[in-house]
Amino acid sequence: MLRTLLIITVCLTSYADCLAADYGKTTAHRIADGVYLFTTTPYADVGFCGNAVAIVGGDGVLVFDSGSTPETAQNILAEIRKLTDKPVRYLVNSHWHWDHWGGNQVFLEANPRLQIISHAKNMEMMSTVEPRWNEHGLKEDLPQFLDDFEKQVAAAKAKGVPDERTKSAEQRLAVGRNFLKQKQSLRKTLPNVTFSDSITLYMGGREIRVLHARAITPGDTYIYLPAEKILVTGDILLDPYPYAIGGTYPAEWLATLKQFAAMKPAWVIPGHGEAQQGDALVRANIQLFEAVLARVKDAKTTGLNEAQAIEAAGKQASELGALVGVKDAAGAEAFKGYFLDVFVKRALREMNAPLGDLPDGLPGTQ
Repeated sequence: MLRTLLIITVCLTSYADCLAADYGKTTAHRIADGVYLFTTTPYADVGFCGNAVAIVGGDGVLVFDSGSTPETAQNILAEIRKLTDKPVRYLVNSHWHWDHWGGNQVFLEANPRLQIISHAKNMEMMSTVEPRWNEHGLKEDLPQFLDDFEKQVAAAKAKGVPDERTKSAEQRLAVGRNFLKQKQSLRKTLPNVTFSDSITLYMGGREIRVLHARAITPGDTYIYLPAEKILVTGDILLDPYPYAIGGTYPAEWLATLKQFAAMKPAWVIPGHGEAQQGDALVRANIQLFEAVLARVKDAKTTGLNEAQAIEAAGKQASELGALVGVKDAAGAEAFKGYFLDVFVKRALREMNAPLGDLPDGLPGTQ
């Protein structure tokens, strides 16, 4: 939250760097015949939205992830309606993070016979962990943040800051208020079909494999279209670099990436970012993970404690981040905070004992 507050302070004084006309805007991208990616721009300063994917079959549509809010889900559904009038028969949820299933209710309302599919562990995490993870933020942190932002805007106007700067800030504040309203009012709609290993669906002759991994969360669910060689990964892969905030299972995550590489996908659609042709994104992440895990192993062998190991790896953030395309100091710092520090910590712990299901930092746990 502190990082976002810093962004706001800068934006009130540097209009040219922060003007953005489209927050929470959903755009459709054709990947292949009957396969579409929907990306959504950030909700100004307060949140991101995971990618959604629609796969059109002979007798209906499968949607992978439903967006962060009901409003975004409505936008995704409207885009799908431009492509086909076939019903959305299946909705697959990739994992329990709230930016990937916040629109479930919209798709269920559109088709009460909808099958919402996810791994059984996701069902459990959505029911028990997600509320604990986000409750304080929704009730206290985000409202306080927006109230403070509103005061900053008022103070800036009182000081005579030019209108074009305060209007940009006011736009972002309105987006933040709407995001909070959406999150506080949505009806959490859980999967009604769960699986433990895999499910294979056939839609008009199109084969869709729904598969499980333990990578960033215990219930990671992804899909693969073997005929088209299209891999839809959820947050197991991100563009440009992975996030490890909360949970993550480093050794199993790497093993999953190697399974992805063995598929030799023609297209990779990550949980955030643009779709990628070929397997370059997969292989770059494998190279990164192997490099970091080698350093963690060396740290353990030489007797470094957790803090020392994290510090040592952090000094190489630019070098390691470059493996996945991080090019500047700001990117390296973000890569360190969102991925490297947590990944090193979890990898060390994993070497000592099996990791449990609960994410680091969950209220009520140590």
